[in-house]
Amino acid sequence: MKKLLFDLSVTQPAFTSKRHGGGIYGEIVLKKIIELNYNVIVAYNSSLWLNPDIKALCESHDVKMADISKIGILDAIDEIKPDIFYSPQPLGDFYKSKNCDMVVTIHDLREIELQLDSKMFWRYTQGLKMQLKLWFQFFFPSYLKMRKHNRIANYVRNPEIRFVTVSNHTLSSLRLFYPELSEVDIPVYYSPSTINEVALSRKRPADYFLLVSGDRWEKNNLRAIIALDELRSAGFLMDKKVVVTGVDSVKRYRYRIKNPDMFEFVGYVEDADLHQLYHDAYCFIYPTINEGFGYPPMEAMCYGVPVLASPFSSVAEIVGDAALYFNPFSVDEIKMRILRMTDKEVYASYVDKAHERYSQIRRRQDSDLEQLVNYIYRG
Repeated sequence: MKKLLFDLSVTQPAFTSKRHGGGIYGEIVLKKIIELNYNVIVAYNSSLWLNPDIKALCESHDVKMADISKIGILDAIDEIKPDIFYSPQPLGDFYKSKNCDMVVTIHDLREIELQLDSKMFWRYTQGLKMQLKLWFQFFFPSYLKMRKHNRIANYVRNPEIRFVTVSNHTLSSLRLFYPELSEVDIPVYYSPSTINEVALSRKRPADYFLLVSGDRWEKNNLRAIIALDELRSAGFLMDKKVVVTGVDSVKRYRYRIKNPDMFEFVGYVEDADLHQLYHDAYCFIYPTINEGFGYPPMEAMCYGVPVLASPFSSVAEIVGDAALYFNPFSVDEIKMRILRMTDKEVYASYVDKAHERYSQIRRRQDSDLEQLVNYIYRG
């Protein structure tokens, strides 16, 4: 059986985030590989947090774990000499190696696609480094975009690498920005489901709107927060609260909330607690500006929670007609859709749509996950 080196290090903490979408994706793919009893060696960084469940899974199945904290992934490839190298997302200099078959998942081209929303970016309290970055992006946008384009070109133009993507949106983006890939076979396998059988209990009434990843400006939560705050000031939503996860401090926002009693800001939330929040929510709001796939709406719809969302990038592809959409740059339109969702008949219809769409996408996710693993080992 072919020997695979799986780069688990790219699933470990990035920047200030303990867990991130690409990391969760990689963990699920590894679990499937181990479940199917494929030959795999895991590369990880011992200096970073590693999901204890993943570590325990590897130990219980006698999966060899190679620490690359001091040698790096290129040296690990040279030392281990795998038949195949797989990375759940393209980080690092892996593309410089030519010693084995290489497979990489590309989730998005956010760096190229995403136009800096400078007006809203400034409303998030950033350190000096981020403010200098904004200043540089404002005055030299073409230079920075070309630099990012060329950096990504280092690996997408490498004929030695087989790529997969997680949505048709990402595939179209690749072909738009790198036309030479139009004739290259790049399969689309939807990101695998993050929903497991977990013990959930209804700890609180469904009286709150839920938003996630509050500190990330590209998730655009502040516009939704402003919309909800203004609605309360206008006499609406008097019986509703708002929970926002992923916020270190409300002081991060350069916006004075007029109804602070309406909002509950929480920091990092463990998986089980996050799913409890989805489970109990009245409605999930997802005003994101850019996604490669977009896990959160699926996680909400699994529990029959209606979704209000931006239709940008991959969201409309994945969510289909199961969400009530709004222009993510219009606070007024967000307010309109929130009010529409408070209509009992409309709300009930989106509960039904949530269950139906989740079931439909889940079937494809489960099928695509097994196809992805088979594709990785195809060689």
